[in-house]
Amino acid sequence: MTSGLAISSFMPSIVSSGIFSSRRADKGINAMSANNPFVGVMNFDIAAGQVTNAAKGVANIARESSNAVATGIVSAEEAIKNLSKTGKLMNGVSKVVNFTADHINPLIVATGAVKVACADDKAEAFSREALALGAMFGSEALAKRFIGMPKMEKDSITGKKVAVKREGWYKDSSFLTKQAEALKDYCATKKIFNKSLRFLPGALKGIGFVAASIGGYSLGLSAADYILEECKKS
Repeated sequence: MTSGLAISSFMPSIVSSGIFSSRRADKGINAMSANNPFVGVMNFDIAAGQVTNAAKGVANIARESSNAVATGIVSAEEAIKNLSKTGKLMNGVSKVVNFTADHINPLIVATGAVKVACADDKAEAFSREALALGAMFGSEALAKRFIGMPKMEKDSITGKKVAVKREGWYKDSSFLTKQAEALKDYCATKKIFNKSLRFLPGALKGIGFVAASIGGYSLGLSAADYILEECKKS
């Protein structure tokens, strides 16, 4: 039986990484279409890193389960690791993607810097990118603290990522705490299509985190557009 703690710890990262990887891949395609291969490749690399993080989360949950599907997931993960050791190309790709998975945000900033360097109007591009990314990272940080999204850290001994629990700011409100506990209790006992809904609270945290990230980025872009427009008028 899958551990509820494992699900609640890794599900937010699985859901958010899955959504972010799709959006990042779209950005890579758009950059390629705009004849900007450097930005395109960097976006594809980030997308691959986000997929890797999601896959690691699934494998960590699977390790707490004893069913056949979970066993297959863990076995597949080990097979991929072994394959990456047998060939130089696979080993190189694996190292790059795993490095990206562990440094998503710095590489997002680096991609933004390359995007600015390739722009015709670098001052305007810098303003838009700086405000957008700044607002995005700020919104993400606030969302993580508010919803109590587990912090992913690398264990100093095993080198594997572990989920470090942290209390969400929403628990300062007795009303929100009661609602969250009620949802958790409901999902722990209910099933849909004969599948447990224990994943739902963690999935909703991941979706909330994604919404905060996208909202922050959009707000930053809007602020940049407004400031740039006002500067042109003066």
